[in-house]
Amino acid sequence: MRRGVIGLLLGFVAVGGSAATIEATMSEFQLVELANTFTDQKIDRLLPPSADWLEHNDRAAVAVMLAVGLIEKSSVQNATSLAQSLDRAVSEVGGTKDEFRVPLDDVSPLMRLAQFGGQGTLRQATELTESLDQAIAKGVLTGYGLRRPHVSAVTDPQRTVIYSHSSLPHVKQLVGLVASEGLKGRVYIAPKIAAFVFREGWGERPEWINELSPELYVAQGPEMLVHFEFERASDRIRFDELVTQYAKKDTEAETGNLMRAWWQPFYYGETPVQGYHEIHRVTLFAEQAEASLLMLPERTEIVRHHFEDMTWKMQADSIWVSAPFYRFLQGDYK
Repeated sequence: MRRGVIGLLLGFVAVGGSAATIEATMSEFQLVELANTFTDQKIDRLLPPSADWLEHNDRAAVAVMLAVGLIEKSSVQNATSLAQSLDRAVSEVGGTKDEFRVPLDDVSPLMRLAQFGGQGTLRQATELTESLDQAIAKGVLTGYGLRRPHVSAVTDPQRTVIYSHSSLPHVKQLVGLVASEGLKGRVYIAPKIAAFVFREGWGERPEWINELSPELYVAQGPEMLVHFEFERASDRIRFDELVTQYAKKDTEAETGNLMRAWWQPFYYGETPVQGYHEIHRVTLFAEQAEASLLMLPERTEIVRHHFEDMTWKMQADSIWVSAPFYRFLQGDYK
């Protein structure tokens, strides 16, 4: 059951120059929406007996910070020790990475990360992107993804789900949610670009955009390719359940989701997974990047034929995608 929007009400009196509060720390780490997903049962499981002094409205927030490793259980004995731990956590925020690895049993380094980049280097594959943009102009494609060549080869496809999103706070919350559920494994994050058709009148222009005609453009949005490599292959099913419940937007006014949940959360496995749907993928390889082209099976030969006489190495295979993304390929925005 979703908790709705919690109140983070406890404010600590400054101790030794401390200005930390639960509310300020949760805002700094952008974890409020994650706290809204925590059930009373999960909160009771995560909090130590020494946390009985906490106000009811703060228990979820402290449980989140324990689950993601920002504080230790020993710091929850009283207001003074907790305030000092919160100060330390906030002081450690910073850094920029273009690749990141973290085990699910200690995701605190990801929580402290300020920025994730590296997408700009993928745009250096200009000849490849020009060919892809021309395919969009001809109606062969509606979009494509750019990633580092063979980026997913470092993970075991039997145990891995690959998730895409543009928001680092969303990724942090999702990783924190998975960790709080006790799933074991590791997370590997790499840069990605998601390219899609953009037309005049559709709103504010994205920063990275290529003009195909006076009214037709290809927008290139920076994203992250998040590999969840679990200890057990069956945890890919549990991941699907968590995303469906907490990271998929169903209505405009919906509450209880993670920050910036999408209508069609996009994640997939490279081997069959119960509840996921098979589609086809054509991958084109350049020196600086690989292009991932996703389609329903009936489109595969059209795409292969378009690129077969070009210089790019091409590979076609199947992947198994989330149900919302499969419906999106069929024309349903939800």
